[in-house]
Amino acid sequence: MDGRWIVKADAVVELTLGALLVVGAAAGVLASSAFPHPVGRALVVVVGLLLVGFGLALWRTPLAPRVLAIGNASTAVLAIVWLAAASGFSTAGAAFVGAAVAALLCLAAAQLAARGS
Repeated sequence: MDGRWIVKADAVVELTLGALLVVGAAAGVLASSAFPHPVGRALVVVVGLLLVGFGLALWRTPLAPRVLAIGNASTAVLAIVWLAAASGFSTAGAAFVGAAVAALLCLAAAQLAARGS
């Protein structure tokens, strides 16, 4: 597997997650009631914009697949702990975090497989 391809795929995932957060917050689908307190609409938008920025930076300046795998796996574990420990997720909020976890774990597995490339 080509390591460059998986890094570009990671950039697309980051861009997509960020855009979904920004649009979801603007549309009210991922508003303050979607995530546990104190996460509100403003924080959802800020995190979305940060993810878009990271995705753009990753597209232009790729990181090593192993570094991305560690970051993605760590973020997925933290999100799982957040889902398990916090109450107050809406169905949309929990689905979004669950889908993000699945995407991050798939990316991490592919990045580990590509690290020798």
